Amino acid sequence: MTLKVRPAQLKDLAAIEALYRQQVREAERTPLKRQFASTRLWFLLNNTFASILPITSTADYVYVMEDARRHSIQGFVQAETAALGPNAWQILNLCLSPDLDRFNDGTALLDHLFNEGLNRGVTKFVVRVPVDDPVADLFRARGFTAYATEHALLSETVAPRPTPALSGWRPMRRDDELGLYLLYCATTPKSVAAVEAANFAEWRRSSAIGLRGARIPRRAGQPRFVLERVQVIGWMSLAPGGGGRPHTLGVMAGQPPDLWPAVLQRSLAYVAQHHPGPVWCSLRHYDEAGIRLLRGEGFEVIASQTLMVRELPLKVPARMRVRVKDKRLVPQYG
Repeated sequence: MTLKVRPAQLKDLAAIEALYRQQVREAERTPLKRQFASTRLWFLLNNTFASILPITSTADYVYVMEDARRHSIQGFVQAETAALGPNAWQILNLCLSPDLDRFNDGTALLDHLFNEGLNRGVTKFVVRVPVDDPVADLFRARGFTAYATEHALLSETVAPRPTPALSGWRPMRRDDELGLYLLYCATTPKSVAAVEAANFAEWRRSSAIGLRGARIPRRAGQPRFVLERVQVIGWMSLAPGGGGRPHTLGVMAGQPPDLWPAVLQRSLAYVAQHHPGPVWCSLRHYDEAGIRLLRGEGFEVIASQTLMVRELPLKVPARMRVRVKDKRLVPQYG
């Protein structure tokens, strides 16, 4: 079988969708069935690997692997510009026919994507894969490293409760952004912040379009609160759902350790009073205290994903030396 990789065309959509549906059927016959179904639901709130039909996705870049003799689609890879910035792509899907070798042919698809990205100045590639998904081995083999694990917790309802008094709790203002960024730095491992937001400018750009999913949602018209005691040490945000979509709760809490229970109880009291119904929250592995408290409140972990990244050096042409006798040919300015 002679395979070649090329950009997808409109005529390929039916074959791409058929290949994707075949992968879905295979996933439903494995222990990953519940995980796979959960990640498809999660896509409605936060773009996730292998979680939506390519034919309906807004992905910017789709490349197919075609059998040159039979002109049949044997695989495809799909990516879009990531929230991290224009120099980063997020891989949304990687599907291969069962007849192909996952490592050899998957590597060919990924390498083609890397080359296309480098030609466009892209040096960072990120992907989210369900925890324990075998496809993670392929990404590790191609130089991806895991930098965080994210858990989606869902509750069908939040029990009503009295609103506890919390000194320093107030609505968030625009000038709290810097304080919120400092709280992000204080509660996020440096290895994670280096990937997602290495400075304030990157954090503002990425968080404004939902980099952290439910942790820092920034939709218009949503209630947001901070806990300020000299500096911002806690934060809560709620994006109301609708149309079958749960409300999206975002929470951050710094030190001391007893802040997590206080901020969470105040947040859940607000949700129960103003927005009853299903609510979900996305927390990272380093928010262990928050995950434990939410599970104690009846939240269930519906999906867990490994966040992976690979950074490639961007090759730039070396400066050409001009011989002294040829300098008269070089335009002079100033």
